[in-house]
Amino acid sequence: MGALIFSGLISALLAIKAYKSFNYRRVYFSKYFVLIMLSMSLWSLNYAFEVGLMDIKLKYLFARLEYIGIAFAPVAWFMFAAEYSGVGKEFMRKYENVFLMLPFLAIFSMLTNGFHRMHFKTYYLDISGGFPLLVLVYGPFFWIFYIYSLILILFGVLFFIRQYVHLTTPYKAQAAIALTAAFIPILGNILHIADIGPFAFFDPTPFAFTVTGLILFWGIMQHEFLSIIPIARGNVIESMRDGYIVVDLRDSIVDINKAALELAGKTEKEVIGKNLNDLFGDEVKIPQSEMGSGTFSREISLKSGLETKYFTFSISPLMTKDHEEGKLIMIHDITETYKYQEALRQANKKINLMSNITRHDILNQVNVLSGYTELISETLPEDVRSDPRIARYLQNLNKGIETIQSQIVFTKDYQELGIVSPTWQSISDTAKEAAFPFSGQNIKFFIEESGLDVYADPLFKKAFYNLFDNARAHGVHVTEISVSSRRVDDSLVIEVKDNGIGIPAEMKELIFEKSVGKNTGLGLFLVRGILSITGLEIRETGIEGKGATFEITAPPGNWRVNTSRQNLQL
Repeated sequence: MGALIFSGLISALLAIKAYKSFNYRRVYFSKYFVLIMLSMSLWSLNYAFEVGLMDIKLKYLFARLEYIGIAFAPVAWFMFAAEYSGVGKEFMRKYENVFLMLPFLAIFSMLTNGFHRMHFKTYYLDISGGFPLLVLVYGPFFWIFYIYSLILILFGVLFFIRQYVHLTTPYKAQAAIALTAAFIPILGNILHIADIGPFAFFDPTPFAFTVTGLILFWGIMQHEFLSIIPIARGNVIESMRDGYIVVDLRDSIVDINKAALELAGKTEKEVIGKNLNDLFGDEVKIPQSEMGSGTFSREISLKSGLETKYFTFSISPLMTKDHEEGKLIMIHDITETYKYQEALRQANKKINLMSNITRHDILNQVNVLSGYTELISETLPEDVRSDPRIARYLQNLNKGIETIQSQIVFTKDYQELGIVSPTWQSISDTAKEAAFPFSGQNIKFFIEESGLDVYADPLFKKAFYNLFDNARAHGVHVTEISVSSRRVDDSLVIEVKDNGIGIPAEMKELIFEKSVGKNTGLGLFLVRGILSITGLEIRETGIEGKGATFEITAPPGNWRVNTSRQNLQL
């Protein structure tokens, strides 16, 4: 009796765990699992009272109450197996109410058996074994329900067997747990119905359900039973165009999808249990240092016939609580993207070549124009050259030539924006390199050793140079320029400050527009363009009369602390 009560409690606890673990508005099969556990619990607890009580009428009462659990267990098992395995799921959902109808009829038949005697013909106590046991003589309704229930249970087992054959290693364990749990009660019930040995008068099915409950409980705790849905794997992972591979801690392949197998040109039997480095042969080898370094990604190329394809090969750890159980490898096809990028590089290369040739030809003509202007000026008579109008004409002409030259030089700098990928650059080192050309111009630089890097276009040094040159050209009496940085929330602000005349309030935003300001007005326009490539922003915050202050803001993720440089400074 105690074992039966224990069986009922185990089943009830499993039902509670399943209810808490799964929201069956999202995980449809969990309500059937809960129903199975509750049915087991009702069966075991009522059978415990049937066995433990001495009065025949009370025994018969609890025998009939058992059928609330007995009637629903086979249907719940069948629905659970169909939903979990995906076999016959749509059919089961469509006729769910029909499947549930016979259990209600069986319960009704049992509760009203005193009127028709079609479920149990009669009952009596057997005291031959020294302990009074209730013996039920089965009627036709019982056999109809029994055959119906047995068919449902066997179909559920077949569903799991079919799933077991098609599943890969991580999911086979779950199907094996369910199959083992199902066979034990079936065997016990058949022994009882067939009147074999000591099971003729004593039904071992509830005890078998105790074992079933313990197996399922062990499966939940050790194998996270029901936490991975094979249906989702079939519908999602197998249909993915990206390669999917799972390896254990020894880098042995335990799961792989169709896309990855096609890339490797192998079958599932050829790769399951083999080392990851054996999958693609010598074309792809992942060093152990990379495999053990946590999450990382690299680009690889694989030959497919006469075509070479390109992929990103990403590896990330699979964690259970605080322990690593294996790794997930995702292989994403970037062949089309790679081809577009290569075509874009070639187009840019041709455009830049044409621009360089055109720029060279224009500069040659500008030099010729400048030379002829100089010759004209020298050959003019003195009285003509000293004429204010002629002098102004020549001055404007020279200024126009200088503007054309600066515009052509600017196009060379601007065309280089974004051509080379951004890199991590030291703020202090880059600022020092940009300040070097101003040596000997009576300007003192105070550049902070911050140990900080920013992610910026390779022309980042040009941005610093233009800011320094802007201060020299427009600050009038600039003698000091400082570069420092500070953190504002999660961002980094780089400050470039001088002691010149400053910038009027109405000009603070206009100075970054093209052709605004003295001379060509291209320097600050170029600075903003360089910085904007990696999301850096610039603004002027100085006070007129006290100097200009340019603040460059690097958002989170675009700046970092270079620990190696900090250690060197210490």
